Amino acid sequence: MGVLACGLLASAVRADDDDLDDVLGGFEHEEPGFEVAPENAEPEPPEHELVDVSGSIELTGSVNFRSHSSDTGTDYQGLQRLRFRQGLQLDADLPWSTHLRLEGWAFYDAAYAIQGRDQYTSQVLRDYELDADVGEAWLRSEIGPEVDVTVGRQIVVWGRSESLRVLDVLNPLDQREPGRADLEYLRLPVTMLRVEGYAGHWSATGMAIPEVRFDELPVVGSDFYPDVVQLPEQKPRQFGSTPEFAAALNGIFPGWDVSFNGAWFWNDEPRLSGGPPATSLKHDRLWLLGSSGNYTTGGWLLKYETAVLQGLRFFGESDEKTRFDLLLGAEYYGLTDTTIVVEGVNRHLFDHDAEIRRAPNYTRTDSQEIALRISRNFFHDTLHATLVGILLGWDARDGSLVRFDLDYDVRDALVVGVGVLLYQTGDVPPFDAWADNDRALFRVKWSF
Repeated sequence: MGVLACGLLASAVRADDDDLDDVLGGFEHEEPGFEVAPENAEPEPPEHELVDVSGSIELTGSVNFRSHSSDTGTDYQGLQRLRFRQGLQLDADLPWSTHLRLEGWAFYDAAYAIQGRDQYTSQVLRDYELDADVGEAWLRSEIGPEVDVTVGRQIVVWGRSESLRVLDVLNPLDQREPGRADLEYLRLPVTMLRVEGYAGHWSATGMAIPEVRFDELPVVGSDFYPDVVQLPEQKPRQFGSTPEFAAALNGIFPGWDVSFNGAWFWNDEPRLSGGPPATSLKHDRLWLLGSSGNYTTGGWLLKYETAVLQGLRFFGESDEKTRFDLLLGAEYYGLTDTTIVVEGVNRHLFDHDAEIRRAPNYTRTDSQEIALRISRNFFHDTLHATLVGILLGWDARDGSLVRFDLDYDVRDALVVGVGVLLYQTGDVPPFDAWADNDRALFRVKWSF
């Protein structure tokens, strides 16, 4: 994969520094939900129909080319995904400056019938063969010239990273097949009440989130779950009984922006609880205070994210812990049709002790994640190549993955693509058991 990355870089030529503005397409508006309303601006007529229906039909597949089985005995070599997915979205402009969005999707994976359903666990068939859900479903209204209110299922993106998470804690992720898709396609919407106010270059947002959802994770029988037992997970069951709260202050200025964020939320990553031995998985309430920012100079976009998390707990420990996360990153647009993104985060746990380092916590005093993304367009932006690498630990001691995607626009609404996803083993779970999960990928997507 290193040869491929070098080839992508070598084939690019330098462009003017002004290319960055074209790539960003208006830097001031890159974060949904934090746009600044121009002062004294007359409302512009809508550029779309009052009711707009869009959607997509997609076929995605995976072929595992290494011989391996799950701990339950399922043979995971060969075809392991042949998924047909249908998505629909309705947008409508309603009276009184109100906008409605309704989104839903469903999929059926034929690979399990082709391979033989009897060799898979009931948990795998339940989560991977057939599924459907409501996506974003919200109503937004202007209650004043500088105030918007949105209620319903929403996705709110905090932070600046394309691959790593520091501030991006409000929406859980679909991680049933880790590494297959980019972060922006994995977020799961949650029901919230969001109020946004604007004043000059600044905007403030407050959110109350009554729907508590957690990451969707691999289950017993998956080749990403190296065990035959799955402990029961303690989750808030009643809607609105244990809500989350969050707020942000965002400033957008020529060439740079900054945000300040705070949240009281449930940790998506559960910990072992009870015992010993452990008898369940439990999610803890965390406090977060953080900040993020972007700065442009020439062909560069520089970024940072920082967060203090308080309330972390570990198996066998009675005291709560505090962690400080710092992310630094850079994006370079100075090569024609090419973007290079490098991001790194260090997570420092205070009051660390030896018990936390050993099984089953496997938590270091300082842990690192590094992400590299190189993307390039060819043939008048019809062929798109993307190389993504993520390391856990500066030297990948805790594992790594590499994904290469090649997509071709057959026409404006039709895309075909192929790819490969490779996992490298690490010293601690889960990557210590993922080394043989390498797979070839393919997809066809028609949008309408």
